[in-house]
Amino acid sequence: MHSKSRWLRYSLLAALGAAAIAISAAAPASADDKDKNEKLPTIKEIMKKGHNGTDAYLAKIAAEAKAGKWDDAQADAKGLAYFGESLGKLTPPKGDKKSWEGLTKKYATATEAVKKGADDKDAKAIDTAIGTIKKSCGACHKAHKGK
Repeated sequence: MHSKSRWLRYSLLAALGAAAIAISAAAPASADDKDKNEKLPTIKEIMKKGHNGTDAYLAKIAAEAKAGKWDDAQADAKGLAYFGESLGKLTPPKGDKKSWEGLTKKYATATEAVKKGADDKDAKAIDTAIGTIKKSCGACHKAHKGK
């Protein structure tokens, strides 16, 4: 009977070891792997929610900063900065990859500046960064926007 309990114990340990290996194999190995599995917003979503109209991040953040609604400005600026970070990971409908990388890097820097301005409660910094973003639209659209 003693050998049977030992066999059960070893079987249980082997099963637990196999389960641990299976779980670790299924988990992402690194942050990079996690990023590859992350569902990014589309370019269209970024442009619509970030830029288009009075309910878009740019307009809302500017109005919130002007009104001193810093919690709202900070929350929206965080969303805009996420869009800035995400845009460069996407593939444009047309245009040169090197151009896309350069333009989206500038966009990400500007969206991060908006976020920093909101975090610092600095309306002037926010206006400057939003102005930079708005001035970049034409060049990016000309080089990379489809249709």
